Amino acid sequence: MSTATVQKSKSNQDTINLFEVGCLVNLRISMWSGRKMLTRADLVHVGYDPDKLPEDIVNLGRKLMVPKSELQTLNQIEQRARKALERWSVPFGIANAHFVPSTMIMTVEQQVKELKKEFFVRVDSFIRRFDDLIKAVKDAHPEFWDKCLKGHYPSNPKSLRQLFQFDWYTFKISGVSAIEEVSAEEVVAKQKVQNEREVELRQQMQTAVGEFVGEYVTTMRDETVRFCNLMTARINGTPFEDEEDVKGLTPKSISCFRNYIDRFRSMNVFGDGSIEKMLSEFRDTFLDSGVTPQDFESATVASSITKALEAIRNKAAAEGESGSQFIGELKRRIVI
Repeated sequence: MSTATVQKSKSNQDTINLFEVGCLVNLRISMWSGRKMLTRADLVHVGYDPDKLPEDIVNLGRKLMVPKSELQTLNQIEQRARKALERWSVPFGIANAHFVPSTMIMTVEQQVKELKKEFFVRVDSFIRRFDDLIKAVKDAHPEFWDKCLKGHYPSNPKSLRQLFQFDWYTFKISGVSAIEEVSAEEVVAKQKVQNEREVELRQQMQTAVGEFVGEYVTTMRDETVRFCNLMTARINGTPFEDEEDVKGLTPKSISCFRNYIDRFRSMNVFGDGSIEKMLSEFRDTFLDSGVTPQDFESATVASSITKALEAIRNKAAAEGESGSQFIGELKRRIVI
């Protein structure tokens, strides 16, 4: 993991430095595709007979060189890593990065680090067994392998390892000048142009950051509205959104509701205090560690919870609109 920190901005009590409350994370995962395009020559080799195209390794104009399950396992690890990052972040829109609150960066790093280890354990196993995997395809489809696949495999399976990448980068941006390349010999001659360009780029960056902060808060509040709607449906035995069947409360769903509120508090880096206060009070009142689904069966309890959720929902929905006073003030306070 590499960390690049660019000049630290000065701030005061009336401003919030975006990169003092969080940082950007860029996750890069890639792997050998294990596929080749199905060419016209391949069709000639099988006599244009579709019955000679094995369905388990030929699909959508591509032919698999190893069993599908091998690459699916690596893809699943990649998806788990991306979900681990997404759980504690919001897309930033610059440099293909995600913004992670400082309080959660160690949690994200630990989860991603463990998945990276699992990823390369699987990669090394894949490379060790590569000859056996080729043999499995050859034995299953000898004619197709001989005519359409055998010439595409690397002579040295170990060379494939360089095609598997799993890296993440944590970085901060706090000043445009620090990301410009400036030649010392040209400083005097170009100073005015550089200053004008820096002002323009800083304004553009400030606008982009302001929009991001607004989207961040709005996303958090939209998730709160969804949380309220989902729990209301579970409490009252009604379908949620496009569900066909009614689903009731379970110990697992209660735990998920608890975790959502904890996540909101961890991700609330911009001081959305009213929503956090209402959620925290709701958790303390209705979702303490000892509650069970049976505790919610009383009509009185269900009514009380429904009213509390409605109040939270209304607060989040009303202040989640683009013109809300809170978001407008927050945008003016953010600096980079």
